[in-house]
Amino acid sequence: MKIVFVNPVGVIGGAERVLLTILAALLIAQPNMQLHLIIGTDGPLREQAKKLGVQVTLLEIPEEFNQLGDSAFKGNSKAIAIFILLSQIVKILPSIGKYLREFNQLLHELNPDLIHSNGIKTHLLTALVGLKGIPIVWHIHDFYGSRPLIAQALKLMNNRATFGIAVSQAVAQDARTTLPGLPIEVIYNAIDIDYFSPAPQSSHLPLRVGLVATFARWKGHDIFLEAASYIVKAHPNLNLHFWIVGEPIYKTRGSQFSQQELKNKASYLGIASKVSFLSFQQDIAEIYRWLDIVVHASTQPEPFGLAIVEAMACGRPVIISKAGGAAELFTHNYDAIAVPPGEPIALAAAILDLHDNPEKRQVISEKARRTVTENFNHERLSHQIMVVYNKFNYK
Repeated sequence: MKIVFVNPVGVIGGAERVLLTILAALLIAQPNMQLHLIIGTDGPLREQAKKLGVQVTLLEIPEEFNQLGDSAFKGNSKAIAIFILLSQIVKILPSIGKYLREFNQLLHELNPDLIHSNGIKTHLLTALVGLKGIPIVWHIHDFYGSRPLIAQALKLMNNRATFGIAVSQAVAQDARTTLPGLPIEVIYNAIDIDYFSPAPQSSHLPLRVGLVATFARWKGHDIFLEAASYIVKAHPNLNLHFWIVGEPIYKTRGSQFSQQELKNKASYLGIASKVSFLSFQQDIAEIYRWLDIVVHASTQPEPFGLAIVEAMACGRPVIISKAGGAAELFTHNYDAIAVPPGEPIALAAAILDLHDNPEKRQVISEKARRTVTENFNHERLSHQIMVVYNKFNYK
């Protein structure tokens, strides 16, 4: 069986880490399976997939298409937003037409049994390329219903997809509304629990509290900084330091903070000396183990929350904005701590509670590891993916 995976970018974010886990799981369980990956921009995903034994082709998506998104709807009337988007689409039609011809040719050369699309823009491209007789699986990592442009475009084209995989029940519910008629099944993301594993607790000061995420504006970096400000001002002598780990990695205009914006925010709040920044690290598990408390601060419902599960697997206490798919991953005050999204005072209180109760941190950490081992182990992933693939008749 030959499967072609298509991913819009070559950088490694949450969806790409899931993709690498799927590729590794399939190759272990099905060593004779042929896996090919097409990526739309260059980046570390290329080499990581090659190391697994996956053939990789870089077919660069036009820059203008990669920057297209729903940001035009922010702060504009619907009519103005539609005008902006239509003008952008008209400009990119020639480059998209050229790309689709090259994409079509490449897929015919590869002659796959099935195409597995791992991102919104590749969902659109696999629909537009007009292939016949090849099943197309859309892996759904996001709430499409909250993105009017994307939702409408996918709704018009979802009859060209064969099946959808949703990463949580919350995402599945949204997708069934947005993409009526597309069969959808939930397969929770999984992680390599051997790589994401605990390390012995070390005593050090200051205590390290970290947010690990891309710089998407809805990831709550501003809420994290505001919570840090409340803590620093109320407890100026408390031995805590706050870390923001990540960077902007996607191309969509207006969708992300810059690091300078976040540094300016910390300075404005008067906590610049208490906040440090790290770009994404090659060994992300080591970063989780290095932190004492991991914060998830998303202000919108999280489709899944891969960083949550990764940190829990590393035996770290995690504070989680309880909404969307993230709410399906844990039990409050058992294996993680829940806070309402977008409320910095509640987040500050949760951080202080864990700071003041090291025994609670230890107990939650142990239970967190157990939860991930039982529910999000990568060993179950290949079986669940193959159940989906085997629904279709191959050439």
